[in-house]
Amino acid sequence: EQRKKYSNSNIIMHETSQYHVQHLATFIMDKSEAIVSVDDAIRKLVQLSFKEKVWAQEMLLQVNDQCLRLLDVETQEELENFPLPTVRHSQTVPNQPRCPSVLLLMCQDSEQNKPDIHFFHCDEVEAELVQEDIESALADCRLGKKLRPQTLKGHQEKIRQRQSVLPAPRGPAPIPFQRYGGDSPAAKNRVGPPMPLPEPGFRRRESQDEEPRAVLAQKIEKETQILNCALDDIEWFVARLQKAAEAFKQLNQRKKGKKKGKKGPAEGVLTLRARPPTEAQFIDCFQKIKLAVNLLAKLQKHIQSPSAAELVHFLFGPLDLIIGTCGGPDIARSVSSPMLSREAVGFLQGHLVPKEMTLWESLGETWTRPRSEWPREPQVPVYVPKFHSGWGAP
Repeated sequence: EQRKKYSNSNIIMHETSQYHVQHLATFIMDKSEAIVSVDDAIRKLVQLSFKEKVWAQEMLLQVNDQCLRLLDVETQEELENFPLPTVRHSQTVPNQPRCPSVLLLMCQDSEQNKPDIHFFHCDEVEAELVQEDIESALADCRLGKKLRPQTLKGHQEKIRQRQSVLPAPRGPAPIPFQRYGGDSPAAKNRVGPPMPLPEPGFRRRESQDEEPRAVLAQKIEKETQILNCALDDIEWFVARLQKAAEAFKQLNQRKKGKKKGKKGPAEGVLTLRARPPTEAQFIDCFQKIKLAVNLLAKLQKHIQSPSAAELVHFLFGPLDLIIGTCGGPDIARSVSSPMLSREAVGFLQGHLVPKEMTLWESLGETWTRPRSEWPREPQVPVYVPKFHSGWGAP
């Protein structure tokens, strides 16, 4: 489905081309922001990416003989429209470990005192091809020629060849700016390999003992993987909330002094970035927090560095933030599945500090009453998590 979505996004029609991209950042070229050149802007993007502070926002980049357009992937709504004369510069970013296939656009219309520099990660179609397309459109616009159709014809063949050769990805196409490496600050809140199982207190015949121990070790490893996927998704969701808040702040700053009803440059992209998650996405995150609590209680004897007790405190920070963002505990209270196990409820009671305990109790019975104490009817649906990375437990 992901490959189909991307392949359908990357199309070349008569003098109009369209590419699936991820908007990474927009900077104003301004001395006060320490950005006085393109190289300064690239340096800032790289610095932010190493600090895990770049949020990739999916959109479509459309090129025609009049303008560059940015469209919402889901609604096809126009976010930005850059007439070709306002596109002052385009280039690819020199290949860097965390910044592969990045396109840079510098745009400035007649009402802007300072240009904007936009960065896009190009996934299915290389940034070089997209940049060549844009440059051919700019050249035709400036020189009054029609050389671009030949460029598009060559690109169309390259796109067709690539889509037929590449195998379908197992999960969503990776976005390098949103994946945590081993040296990332986020890695400290992930569970390492489980501790080896202790030797049994008395010797049994090997044929009777080895298989159950091997099965148990495999089960613990699988549950540890699920826990780490849940923690990744929770942190991903919190990062999205923070980036939406930043975009909302930038949007308000740009709107100051503007004429009412007129959308300024970059306001469309910022409006999309500032859009809050849906209620279903909030529910999904709450479900993953409950899943993580159940797994922490189950794995507490098998994980260390960080321990289950340390990780539960890490979880309650995002939980507090998310509840505050969605206007209170009502959505969280509605989340019945997955139910907490008796072991998980006891684990929380034994490890939460007073502030965390108050937050937990405010969420009501769906969070504080163990599964074993609920009546069998109505039956709570089985929870099957879907992870952002595309990983699924075998």
